[in-house]
Amino acid sequence: MSAATVLARSVRAEGIRLGGGRGLLLRVALPLGLGLPVAVTLAVAAVSEKLHGADSLLQVRQVPTSNSVYWLVYLGVTVFAVVAAYAQGTAVRGPAAEVTRHGAPRPLTGMLGRWILVGAASALGMVMCAFLLMVALPALFPAVYGQMEVASAEGIRLLWALPAYAFLAVGIGVAVGALVPWPAAAVAVLTLWALFIENAAVMLPGGGDLIGWMPFLNGVYASGQEIALSPSWGRDGALAYVAAVTAVLLAAGWARLRGERAR
Repeated sequence: MSAATVLARSVRAEGIRLGGGRGLLLRVALPLGLGLPVAVTLAVAAVSEKLHGADSLLQVRQVPTSNSVYWLVYLGVTVFAVVAAYAQGTAVRGPAAEVTRHGAPRPLTGMLGRWILVGAASALGMVMCAFLLMVALPALFPAVYGQMEVASAEGIRLLWALPAYAFLAVGIGVAVGALVPWPAAAVAVLTLWALFIENAAVMLPGGGDLIGWMPFLNGVYASGQEIALSPSWGRDGALAYVAAVTAVLLAAGWARLRGERAR
């Protein structure tokens, strides 16, 4: 049996496990990774539009295209990465562990199958939601979002770089799920890392240089989102850096699982 056939079977198996009526993709990833960021974006846009036309002390500036999908970039990508970490952890711990051990004796195949399935769902969802938001926001809220253009250089970058970053972030999630022995702990580690530790690192001695090496912040920068980060390797280099970190972490996770099964 060829490696491609084995991998395709792994992806289909993950589709059954994660994509059913009670699967993580439908219950968690889609509503929290896509629905919630879109809802928050529209709610913030509505409030901003109302404040913009009111005689208020709060002055609302027009939002550039590069900031149009802020919540997708920060919240949505993190949700899919966390779902991937939990999916990986539950595949090798708990009731599913023995089934996985016999059905997919090579841990790398299962890891790649999870990455491909959740990563593809994440990437597809990101590009669809980003496009819809960049089209809808200027039409619905012209005072604040009127200068946005989906066909601009910033808009086009978001449409391809954000899905690429989302796909790589899911790979990091799978790797963390393989490296951390307990699913709940893997979720906690990844959530704190992505949403708190990377941003708080700037307060450490030399933090200004340290945050330039943070993979999630590099991914945010690579996606085209405006951020107080400008590594010397540029946006394309930042995406390549995230890809390198993903590969290293996946290799480390695979080595840990392989060693565990050998014992």
